[in-house]
Amino acid sequence: MEGIALTSERNPMMRILGIHDGHTATACYFEGGTIKTTLSEERLTRVKGQGGFPSKSIEYLIDKGGISPKSLDKIALVGVIKPLVSIDQYKDGRQQYFPHIAKLFPGNPRFLIRTFVTLASKARLREPSLISHLRRAGLEVDKVEVVEHHQAHAATAYYLSPFHTQGVKTLVITLDGSGDGLSGTVSIVDERGAWQRVREISTFDSLGTVYSRVTQYLGMKPWEHEYKLMGMAPYVSGDHGLKAKKVMEHYIRLGPDGLGFRNSTRLWGNSLLKRMEKDLRGFRFDAVSAGVQMIHEELVVTLIRNWLRKTGIRQLAVAGGCFMNVKANKLLAELQECEQLFVMPSCGDESCAIGAAVWSYVGLAHQGHGAIQPLKDLYWGPQYSDGEVEDALKEFSDLIDFRKSQDVERDSARLLAEHKIIGRMSGRMEWGARALGNRSILANPSQLQNLRKLNAAIKMRDFWMPFAPSILWERREDYAILHRDTGSYYMTMAYDSTPKAREHLIAALHPYDFTMRPQFVKEDHNPKYYKLLTEFKALTGIGGVLNTSFNLHGWPIICSPQDAVRTLVNSGLDYVTINNYIIWKKSDLPVGLRSAP
Repeated sequence: MEGIALTSERNPMMRILGIHDGHTATACYFEGGTIKTTLSEERLTRVKGQGGFPSKSIEYLIDKGGISPKSLDKIALVGVIKPLVSIDQYKDGRQQYFPHIAKLFPGNPRFLIRTFVTLASKARLREPSLISHLRRAGLEVDKVEVVEHHQAHAATAYYLSPFHTQGVKTLVITLDGSGDGLSGTVSIVDERGAWQRVREISTFDSLGTVYSRVTQYLGMKPWEHEYKLMGMAPYVSGDHGLKAKKVMEHYIRLGPDGLGFRNSTRLWGNSLLKRMEKDLRGFRFDAVSAGVQMIHEELVVTLIRNWLRKTGIRQLAVAGGCFMNVKANKLLAELQECEQLFVMPSCGDESCAIGAAVWSYVGLAHQGHGAIQPLKDLYWGPQYSDGEVEDALKEFSDLIDFRKSQDVERDSARLLAEHKIIGRMSGRMEWGARALGNRSILANPSQLQNLRKLNAAIKMRDFWMPFAPSILWERREDYAILHRDTGSYYMTMAYDSTPKAREHLIAALHPYDFTMRPQFVKEDHNPKYYKLLTEFKALTGIGGVLNTSFNLHGWPIICSPQDAVRTLVNSGLDYVTINNYIIWKKSDLPVGLRSAP
């Protein structure tokens, strides 16, 4: 694994390690206003959604990334707060949200929650297990700064958006399932960068939790498979979905002022799940999916529209797991009240480590350590040398053959034009939940038979789930109906498709409503991937490819050459490319590649 130069002896800058200890554990190294490396634990442990303390990710940053723990100025930590009582013991989430200290602060639930968060943070930092993790990694406990979960989300939304450097007044909204006693926040950041948090939404009043409990009710994994319900929702006729929606409207709604959410059931956890089992019995899977998606879209859009109107602010930055819902994001982009929209990419809890580092850095910005750079690309992970690739190829030499290509992008484009399916591993791994070309499976998007092959022999995804396209930046308006130019470099937004897209990209669109979740590829973001798309266009006239994550169903996206080759030999992939190597299984030895070039 090639090391990544992270520091400069000539110009030392503020160095911060961001850590998310929790769901999808992640570590981020931030230096001088720039994200240098970010890595989620699942990529190294090969356990999807790996939670807990990101020990292996930190080890990589130290051993391969060149960080000296002693050189760190701050360690920004998110996720240290754990419930002190079972969540099923909470009676109504307000007066008795934390029963063991509720008696001390009657009638003041917000102060109660904030007091709990502060006390719990300090208590957890003294826990032997956490201290042990930090010290085992060679980190100095005295440098730890605890960052609140939702402030971390908000920091990613604002400081990685263009609004930060433009110096414009911005509305920053976070929504998720739960984090440090909250499920949402609304903040205003003025032209000088001063923050004012104007609303907090408690965990008890969580829209994200309702969606996740519905996911669990349908037999899916909560906090992970919500996207499957979003994918199913368009297949349902309006009446069936509306009937399910009417039932679930009694679970959560806007508060009296329309600026927050209110749990209408006074139930939580397993109690809410049991209520759903009773209320939704007899409803079809697809109707329930449509119903909860309708509720999510309606509440998110109405809440945000109300805040835009109330404040008169026209720049909107959002983050938190609820904004992984690309269909709701599509509606936000179409709001007339919103002039500019930034959606933090991969804005689930994996982004908290980034937000913690950014927020900690902001606190030191007055010391002149440089401005935070707006987001460009997300290629922040490991990369591998040709020597490391060759070592991996030797490990599997009894199963594979390979050759080194003089122009792997051109050869890949030719294979895609011939309707071969390729796993592509190139350069630094992208961070986050979306594959963005460097750890992607690619296919010709013009024929539906490629979609069937992907599902049957490789991805084994649920039959109703769509794939997504990577599209040349210059061709985006040929394929997507753009109400507002939101960039869409990171697959955070859904769009309606054009007739041309339904001809060229049919296998990469939603099979029922023909929407798309595109990655628009700019040359300066990823020159090699851009070249592959350009070569494919020259051969076919099509300005994009089908792009899905390079993994087998149930596994994290690949990280190493060994992961890539292992996926090849255990799937129906035609080829894998790693750096400049083209690899195929011996049992499928293709005529066109029998001899070395």
